[in-house]
Parts: sequence; C-alpha cells; structure tokens
Amino acid sequence: MNAVTKTSYAPNLKFSHMGFATSDLAAMEDFYTRVLGFSVTDRGEVLGMSLVFLSRDPDDHHQLVLVSGRPDDLPANPYHPQFGCVINQISFKVSSLQELRKLNDIFLKEGVKNMMPSNHGIAYSIYCHDPDGNNLEFFVDTDWYFPQPFLIPLDFSKSDEEIVKETEEFSRQQPGFEPYPEWRARFGGIMNLYRPQA
Repeated sequence: MNAVTKTSYAPNLKFSHMGFATSDLAAMEDFYTRVLGFSVTDRGEVLGMSLVFLSRDPDDHHQLVLVSGRPDDLPANPYHPQFGCVINQISFKVSSLQELRKLNDIFLKEGVKNMMPSNHGIAYSIYCHDPDGNNLEFFVDTDWYFPQPFLIPLDFSKSDEEIVKETEEFSRQQPGFEPYPEWRARFGGIMNLYRPQA
C-alpha cells in the first residue's frame, strides 16, 4: 500500500510471536531446541492439538509455537521449491556475518536440507528448510540499501572481508543506493506520520 493512501491512524502494534502446524512435533522440537537453541517453556494439549512453546528470551514466554495438525499433502510453491506455499519464510536476525558463517557450518554438519546462502546487498542470508520443509531465513543486515528484491549467491569460501568489500562495491553501483542509516532515517520519518502520538 502506498504511504499516502494509509489512514491517519495505525494501531500501536509490535510483532510478538508466531505458531505453525507441524506433521512431526518431535523432529521439529529437536531441530528448534538442539540446533537453533530455543528452550521449551511449556507444552500441552488444547482442542485436540499438541503444542510446544519455544523461546530464546525470558521476556517472551514464547516466540514460536509448534502445533500438531499439518496436512501431509501440502503442495510445493509453484514458483520456487525453496519457498513455502503458505508461509513464504520465517526469518531470524543474527548479530554478524561471522555468526551467519557459524550457522552455515552447523547446518552443513547437521545435514540441514535446501540450504541457499544468499546476498541481498542489504543483508546476507542463509535460507534452509526445517524438518517439516518450512523455509527459514537467517540474516544479518549490511550497511547499504538499494531497492529490493535482489538476490545473488553468498560464497562462504571467501573471507568476511572479501564478502563485505564486494558487497559494498556492487551496492554502490545500483540505482537508488544509499547508506542504510540514511534510508532508515528517511523511511522512519514516513512511518512516524502514521504512528499514534503519545
């Protein structure tokens, strides 16, 4: 939606958590706890469904909820099999390119499926599938912005320094380039027009 067509008021919202159905609750719990470091905060049954609540932050009782009931015959995304047919992706921000590289090593060791390291210019990402085939993204922002979408392979055989240098070079050549802090300040001003006033 174009910013000029928005209503003059937006509810005071902050994204909190998501839940998704799974066909193999045990395998999904193992992946999210052992591989990704979530903790189980609660588990139980309601309305005939089994639920596992997961969090990585004690301020949030749950950030993810795994729920039984995913059908076995969901179709693939007709445009690209990496991405979901209902939930396109679930994204997790990491602290640095070095941390993303560590995750890449962990995923290779764990035999994680459908890994797709990607460079968006504005962010470095690893896409992969969890045991149910949900597309996950793990990403870290860069210092540069240019209009999206944009995706080329991310080559972890190169050093962090080489990756960053090459990314800055091609980012600066893109139409609409600007340093990410400038884009955030500019776009934040637009967003603030529609935020509730205290």
